[in-house]
Amino acid sequence: MPHPLFRRAGALALLAALAIPQAGALSNVSSWAQSEVDAAQAAGLMPSSLEASSAQGAITRREFCSIAVNVYKAVTGKAVFASGKKPFRDCDDPSVVAAYELGLISGRGNGIFDPDSCIERQDLCVMLNNVISVANIDAPARAGDACLEDYPDVASINSYAIEAMVRMVDYAVVGGIAHNDGSATLSPDGTATREQALIMANRFCTTFAGASDPEGPDGGDGQTDPDVPPYDPTAPLPQTDEEKWALVYGSSDQKYQTAEEAEANMVEVAVPVWRLQSDGTKTSGTAYIEVNCNLAAIVEDIFEEIYNGDEQFPIKNVGGYSWRTGEHSQGTAIDINWEENMEATINADGSLTPTTGLYWLPGEDPYSIPEGGDVYNAFISHGFLWGGNAWRSKRDYMHFSYFGT
Repeated sequence: MPHPLFRRAGALALLAALAIPQAGALSNVSSWAQSEVDAAQAAGLMPSSLEASSAQGAITRREFCSIAVNVYKAVTGKAVFASGKKPFRDCDDPSVVAAYELGLISGRGNGIFDPDSCIERQDLCVMLNNVISVANIDAPARAGDACLEDYPDVASINSYAIEAMVRMVDYAVVGGIAHNDGSATLSPDGTATREQALIMANRFCTTFAGASDPEGPDGGDGQTDPDVPPYDPTAPLPQTDEEKWALVYGSSDQKYQTAEEAEANMVEVAVPVWRLQSDGTKTSGTAYIEVNCNLAAIVEDIFEEIYNGDEQFPIKNVGGYSWRTGEHSQGTAIDINWEENMEATINADGSLTPTTGLYWLPGEDPYSIPEGGDVYNAFISHGFLWGGNAWRSKRDYMHFSYFGT
């Protein structure tokens, strides 16, 4: 049963007050753009931060970072995690940090990123071109019939963006802007709408899908990922804390003390998930999660069980390892659909005050995790504890942890 703060009697009113959009949808999508926007969403390119935003509104630098990171994940199949570093004084958004650490952006200089300014078309091209470089995509300099010199305003492209705009025009990722007199311009310092940015991102992914070369088994980062240990699903799972500790840490008597030590023991797993579309249908997709290598096979088994469950529970976002406090720093905790499965403190009167995320409304919002549902049962049956009922001081409905912390 939902907590008293969120009893069914007030659930619909709360949903209306929060203006919760239909899952994953932009608003006010142009008719000409709908099919390509849907394709971008189905490909996992639209970040949850854009939900209910106007599709015809200009996209910001911060927003396009989220899209660019999703583009990188789509063409490489690699998970992306932002560290706790703060490269910019005016923005600590995780997608911006992740884009910076990947090498997709560099900022304005002097520690400024200017996140809420509209991104120029030439800078959008630069970020997509940086994906080609960072993902080691083998892309010829020229590809199609389009020619940058055909546009009368080519001279207004900043020198740093010329190569990027040439490539994006050649590959038909970016086209000219048509005018009433029949002419077309590139408008390099102009802006793009959210729907245009998603369409460009999807065209990029369609063109370069499968072309990434991660530079061998180390993925280009100079470190070889640990192997996923063999896993027998018929073998008894660890039951006691001692057995769990032995599985994760072996003979060690302490947890990982540094990010370097932790990351040497992480591995990325690809798991099947259901994605909820704007029309209410569900499509099959893949999520990438970085977890402790000794739990990787168990995590794979958990998500297979969720995927094959009767609920077809939709997963919008999921995260595992992150070098911060708690079990995430050990790769032994997983968060799912954090906006709809809040972390909250329990007040003296029993009500809840959200600290992360917005709410928890199982039965009302399809992304909220019900106690006793497929997600809950899959994790619990494999030895994880759920933050929704594990502690007296707070609720953390998104959180599943192997050691219950």
